[in-house]
Amino acid sequence: MTQTSGIGLYLHIPFCDRLCHYCDFVKTAWHEPADQMAYLRALSDRLLEFLRFWDSYSPSLPIRFDTLFFGGGTPSVFTDAYAPLFEILRPYLAPGAEITLEANPEHMQADRLKIWRDLGFNRLSLGVQSFDAAGLSFLTRTHTAAAALESVQLARESFRNLNIDLIYAWPGQTRKSWQRDLELALSLDLGHLSLYSLTFEGRTPLARRVQRGVLDPLADELQEQFYQDARLMLASKGWVHEEVSNWAKPGFETRHNALYWNGGSYLGIGAGAHSYLEQLGPWGLRFHQGPHWKSFARSRPEVAPLSLQALLAGSEYEIEQDRDAQSWLLEHVSSGLRTARGINLAAICAKTGYSWAPNHVIKMALEMGQLSLDAQHQCRLNSDEWYRETRWALEMALSFVAENSAEKPLSF
Repeated sequence: MTQTSGIGLYLHIPFCDRLCHYCDFVKTAWHEPADQMAYLRALSDRLLEFLRFWDSYSPSLPIRFDTLFFGGGTPSVFTDAYAPLFEILRPYLAPGAEITLEANPEHMQADRLKIWRDLGFNRLSLGVQSFDAAGLSFLTRTHTAAAALESVQLARESFRNLNIDLIYAWPGQTRKSWQRDLELALSLDLGHLSLYSLTFEGRTPLARRVQRGVLDPLADELQEQFYQDARLMLASKGWVHEEVSNWAKPGFETRHNALYWNGGSYLGIGAGAHSYLEQLGPWGLRFHQGPHWKSFARSRPEVAPLSLQALLAGSEYEIEQDRDAQSWLLEHVSSGLRTARGINLAAICAKTGYSWAPNHVIKMALEMGQLSLDAQHQCRLNSDEWYRETRWALEMALSFVAENSAEKPLSF
């Protein structure tokens, strides 16, 4: 381990008042107060286990969390119930840490906002999803457009750093209605916007409707046009396009999500939470917890902090085995090419021992200006192509070759 800075902490809260038909995250609307308290105690216990492990693993370099993110589910179902977690975390939070709470518009009340702020939250992310009545109905949201606008205005009185989520490309949406959503969002004095194209994931109700043939997604061409509309409109207003789905006013770039995009370390605790610790192993260590929140909430014997592997032993966790240079390369290129930061070819080659030998597609992209490469070996994909980052990531990854076989590209 070389350093502890840049570590983020994600805490997953699975509880919701009701379930939205598009959501594929670990969540439940069937819970009692006893379930909630057991789950929150389990969060505290698992957090303490990890902190004990780290203290024994590296006593001379104590861990510091630069970011803390409560996601879900609907974390705004709780207010002062988070106080015990903050008591544990305060000695481990870096000065000026970004501390985010995901919230629903219906939970925006002055007393709740004050409790969150007093606990230490300094960033709020509101799941508005749409200002269009038809969109809210299709997405099974319970708030109205007027209530969403009112909730944002109320939240702005307590939180200067405020994000809202919007979902686009829902069936029936038009470019005009999407542009109206964007214009409304831009009028609200926000710091950050997350704009997600609707996907039909797993066994969500919307995905099952698509599988049965009773619902048709919007054409790919129209979905891409919505993305381009957002990209151009926000650029014209001076917003920073951080990542394919994220925009910020200068100074309000998200620090926690940037860890995911840039290969930084983060610890995830809670049902379904994922972790990546770049300090552990040559290619970092990835692991995740099982998706069953009731299993997570059950008490378990205290674990002696001998090793992280001992800490993660058991069916509750799954460790990604056999990580190697190729797996690290593909995930690094995949996340980096859809950001304004891009990827550094020299740094990748130095870490992996590969050479960069651009294939025909990458050479053409450089000639046509779809990709740029500067004197510091930083390679960036034009933001109008980020929507197709999967294709570009594969072509870029295939342009790295092993030193002992310069003629043969890597295989994925």
